[in-house]
This record gives sequence, C-alpha cells and structure tokens, in this order.
Amino acid sequence: MTESRLDNFTHLQVHSHYTLLGGTAAIPDLTARAVEQGMNALALTDTAVLYGAVQFTQACQQSGIQPIIGMTVPLAAEGFVADTAVPGQIVLLAMNPAGYRTLNRISSAIQTDPAQNYRQRGIPWELLRQNRDGLIALDGGRRGWLARLLRRGDEKTAVKYAARLAGLFGENSYLSLEIHRGGAEGAEEISGEKSSAPSAPLRLNETIIAIGRRFGLAAAAVQPVYCLEAADVPKLRLLAAIDRNCRLEEVPDTALPDEGDTAVALHWQSPDQIAAKFSQFPDAVARVGEIVARCGEVLPDGRPIWPALDLPQKQTPAQALAEQAEKGLAARYGNAPDPAIRQRLAHELDLINQFGFAPLFLLTADITRFARASGVPVNTRGSVANSLVAYCVGITTVDPIEHDLLFERFLNPARASLPDIDLDFCSRRRDEVLRYVRQKYGAERVALVSAMSTMRLKSAARETAKAYGLGEAAIKRLAALIPRRWHPDPRRRQTFELEEALAQLDEAREREALRAAVGIAGLPHHLTVHPGGIVVTPGPLTDAAPLQMTPKGFTVTQYDHRDVEAIGLPKIDLLGIRALTVLADTADLIRQQHDPDFDLEAILPDDAATAVILQSGQTIGVFQCESTGAQRTLRQLRAKNVADLAIANAFFKPGPALGGMAQAFVRRYRGEESVTFLHPLLEPILGRTKGVLIFQEQVLRIATGIAGLNWTEANAIRRGMSKFQKGDLL
Repeated sequence: MTESRLDNFTHLQVHSHYTLLGGTAAIPDLTARAVEQGMNALALTDTAVLYGAVQFTQACQQSGIQPIIGMTVPLAAEGFVADTAVPGQIVLLAMNPAGYRTLNRISSAIQTDPAQNYRQRGIPWELLRQNRDGLIALDGGRRGWLARLLRRGDEKTAVKYAARLAGLFGENSYLSLEIHRGGAEGAEEISGEKSSAPSAPLRLNETIIAIGRRFGLAAAAVQPVYCLEAADVPKLRLLAAIDRNCRLEEVPDTALPDEGDTAVALHWQSPDQIAAKFSQFPDAVARVGEIVARCGEVLPDGRPIWPALDLPQKQTPAQALAEQAEKGLAARYGNAPDPAIRQRLAHELDLINQFGFAPLFLLTADITRFARASGVPVNTRGSVANSLVAYCVGITTVDPIEHDLLFERFLNPARASLPDIDLDFCSRRRDEVLRYVRQKYGAERVALVSAMSTMRLKSAARETAKAYGLGEAAIKRLAALIPRRWHPDPRRRQTFELEEALAQLDEAREREALRAAVGIAGLPHHLTVHPGGIVVTPGPLTDAAPLQMTPKGFTVTQYDHRDVEAIGLPKIDLLGIRALTVLADTADLIRQQHDPDFDLEAILPDDAATAVILQSGQTIGVFQCESTGAQRTLRQLRAKNVADLAIANAFFKPGPALGGMAQAFVRRYRGEESVTFLHPLLEPILGRTKGVLIFQEQVLRIATGIAGLNWTEANAIRRGMSKFQKGDLL
C-alpha cells in the first residue's frame, strides 16, 4: 500500500476509559499515541456517552491534531431478526456543531431513559431518523447488524439493513470493514457455514463491499480500539465483572467487545499494521481520510453561554445590573456615599462588563432574592464577598468596604475563567430553590453538574477481590495492605509498594487479585453529582451539553465542572449546608419557647455573650469551627468577633498553620510579642494579621503591589500556594 494512502489514516472507533468499565485507555495516552505514530486526527467514540468529549478536544488541540467527536450507539433490530437480546451498534461522527448537538440529543435520550431500554435493547430507528443532522453514520463493523447478519448467513436481511441505512443517512453513511486474526487465520461464518480457510475474512468483507455498492455505501477500514496495548485486553473481563457484580467466570460473552473470541483484536494498531491487514482493501484505508476531511470543529468555543433573563424591554444585562447596584448602594451607604465607595462600584461594574459577566450577577441575585423572600436560609462563601456589586445587589451580606476586602481576589483583569459564586442554603430546603430555578428558567434549560467517581486503589482492590471470588476475610486482608489516607499534596501522600504488599500475601489467588487491582486503579467507575453546581442555558441544554439522569431522578450534565466551564457554561454552586438548617431550627425553637419576636439577623456581630463562647472554644456544631484543631485555635487567639473568626478560620488552614510562624502569630495576636515586618511596605498589607501572611488576597497584594507582578503571575502564585501546585510557584 502506498504511503499516500496512509497519510490521513486514523482510528474512527476509539473507546477511552469513559466507556465506563468497558475501556482502559486514558485520553492523554490516546492522543499521545496518535501523535507518536504521525496521525493528523483521531476520533473518540465512547459507547452511548460523551463524557470525554471536552477533555479529548483539548488534548487533541494541545497536541496539534484534529479531534473527531463521535459516539458508538446501540441500535435496535426492529424487525431484522427475532433475536434482539443483544443490540447491534453503529458509530456516529459529528461533522459540525449541528452534528455535536445531534449527538447530545441521542446520548441524552439514552442516558435519561428511566427504563434503560435504549441501553439494553438499542435505540429505535425512529430516534435516528429524527436526529441525524450533521452526522456521519459508520456501520458498527463486526458488532454491527450488517456483519452479524452475514455471519448468520442471512444475506437477504443484511441487504435490507444496508438499504435502510443508506436511505436514512444517504451520502453520510459508510460501511465498516474489520479484519482480525491478521486477516488470514481463524474462522468466520458466512452463509451459514463456519470456515477456517484463510479467505473467509476476505469473503465477508468482499460481500460487505458488494452490498454497499448496490446502495452507494462506501466501505472504510476500521480497527475498534478499547485498549492501548494487547496486554490490557484481559482487564476488560475484570471490568465487566465489576460492572455486573459477578465473578470473572460468570461474565457472559455478550458483555465483552470481542464477544468472547480472544482472537479478535481490541487494542491500538499502528498505521503500518493496518496497511498490512488491509492490503487487499486499499480503498477502504484511503476512505478514512475522506471521512476525516468531512469532520470539523464541533464543540462550543468557550464564550459564555448566558441564560435568557427576564429584563425590561431593550434593557441590557449591564444596564440592569448597574440599576440594581445603584439602588443597593443608596440603601446600604445612603444617598451620598463616600466618593471612594462610588468610585469602587464604578470600577467593579466596568470590569464585570468588560468580561461580560453581568448576567451571572443578575442570575445569582435573583436566586438569592427568592430564597430570602421565601424564608430559605441563605449565605455566600468564597471570594464573591469581596465584591461591592455583589453586596449592593444582595448576593452577599458581607460589607467589603468595612472588612477591607480586595475585589481583585474575586475578579481581576487577568482572569481567564468564569468566576465562582457559591451560595449556601438550608440543606432541608435547598430543593425549593432548585425547583424555583427550574420553574423560572425552564426545566429543559437547567441541570445539575456531574462529577466522575474513579476507583481509588482500596475500592479497586475490594471490587477486584469480589470478581476473583475471594471471601470477606481475604478482601479485608487486601484492603489492609493499602494506605488509608489520601492527601491533596502529592508530596504528603502515603506511598504504596506493590511488591512489598504482595510479599505479605500467602495465597496466589490473592496476589493475582491485588496485582489486577493495581492495574485498574484510577479508572472512572460511575458518574455522580457535584455537591452544588448547576448550569442554566438560554435554550435546550442539549444545544450545549449532553445530559444524564441520576438514580434519584435528577438531570445532570455529562460534563464535570471543568468541562462545562470550558465550553462556556457558567456554573453556580447552590450548596445544601446543614449548619444553616441547625441555625434555622434553633431560631424556630427560640421563637416557639422563649421569644416570639426573636430575629437571628438582629444579633450584633460583637455580641458579648457570643464572645465568651468563642474565646472558650465551645463551638461544637458551629460550621467550620467544631473540630478539635479549630477549637484550639479559637482559644489560642481568644477570638471574640467576626474579624477574629475570619482570621482563626484562615489560620487553621494547612498553609498558615504549618508555615513556621504559627506560635509567633498566636503570641502577637494575644499581645505577648511585638509585631515586626520583614519590610516596611508589608505593614499596610499584613498589619491586621500581625505581620504574618494569612489570607490569599494578601498574597495577591504583595505580588502586585510590592513584587510588581501582573495579575496573571500573582494568581499563579496564589493558586500554587492554595492547591499545593508546586509548578505554579517556580
């Protein structure tokens, strides 16, 4: 085969580990292999989901190759054959943004089907007929209906299938050719007879090509990829056993991509290997390049996708936000506020509008107003409290002027991502808020954000041990060999040495299970729900992202919080906090049994009785203050007001507490040691924390005001210090 025919070859049916418990390859490894072997493009076609679409696109773009977003879809027989226990499959590739939206709709239909019929029996052809815009349909190869029917000897029905595929997708449909066992040895069943002759696989593919010619369906060379290396293929049986909660020997052949035929290749093949396999079908190899050329960029480009807001006619979000902020400014600071405060408000509004973030503030303010009007306890957390605009429109009750908070900690000119706004609600009444958002903005436009749960080593060991048929005692022995704790800082994690652990096991079966568990540790296991994240879109959510239904009936995005933000969907965190529930219940009890007019908000920030409790560390049940370490910190600092609480809470974090100044800070704060500064310029910044670096915004002020760094550099340092990312500090 000439080199030119291989120039544009790539794999068109590729499963990453996001084919949950059905694939083993990580996306970075797939793209690295494609680059290593000189491929200019690569497809991702996980089964029925698009979990990895954003990460895959980013990885391809960073590697300089073209991403092709697709999906392998189970397809119902619908009259072709009587045996429909196992659906066929079809590979769908997005040519353009319309195709991406179509994939979203199909995947969402599968993943939100409460009866799971689509996953178990395949999607009906009518669903394909309604959702085909922008798609290339690639017959599912060995596991598709065409090859399956031909292997059964039913060529007549196979012809009917090909005719239907061509009628539905026209020039956007192709047939798949697969060759296994090196294209020579092994057995294929054609026309009802099983043959081990070297020509059998060739005859099957020649028959596929002939049927395709009758309906204008060209054939393309396909090598399904479920693993990077052949050595990884046995993991697929283990993963299937975990998925079905059964032993390895109980896994049915139909649950495996090779259907139990170990001679079927499921691992990555190089272009040279493909050329050798398909030496008698060079046109099928060349046609891959034709398909690649028809596929382009498909994902949203990352520009913010704001919800449709209910604003007065012709009023822009920027105008609406300015109007609400001005009203709030007058309500909080009077009709003639300090010019510096008005100047800061104007500065914040300018920066917010420069980024186009006004809709985010309006949406969050609307949700907050509903909660307060409905009596749902609500609070904010994080750096949004640094914003005067947020204070004026009622998002936060923290006065950033009184507490000297830096707006640029929340939003600064170098910010490259959407800002986070976290709202805390009474955990018992959070659903009321979610219901309001769905009713106000449309149920088809609101979803929770997902998170991906992966198998840590201990859980992988437990699941693997069960698949290996080990008893409870053996499972406990394996689990006991694995470190208990996991630390966010890689430098402080407990290490695990496999060979040392294996040496402590007497049974060969247990050693085999532990070794296998290490091989699957870190793989994604299932989709779960982010603690509070929601997204709101201006139109149907599937225009932007695929959806899924949780077991409890919640609609969630298939993308996690990083991915939804990468495609431009602003995430708002609506968190359920038990501490707010306890406060609300306590206030109700006080009104019922002691003071009918009791108002929790009326308690003064410098309440003397509260100060006594804080100083003595009697804070069991107080949010973020009830651990032994937090109580000790409150006693050491003799905390007595909100400012002391803020410092105590920040000081108890690992960075300040372990930074070498802990005891000196306590002495200085209690007035037992004089305060000194490493440089006079630090005094205005570190004055209220007695010369010790405590708050992240102090890092920003030092980096920009003293070191002369820009906001990008300052943010990198802050992020590196807060998230143990050493690379950001170098």
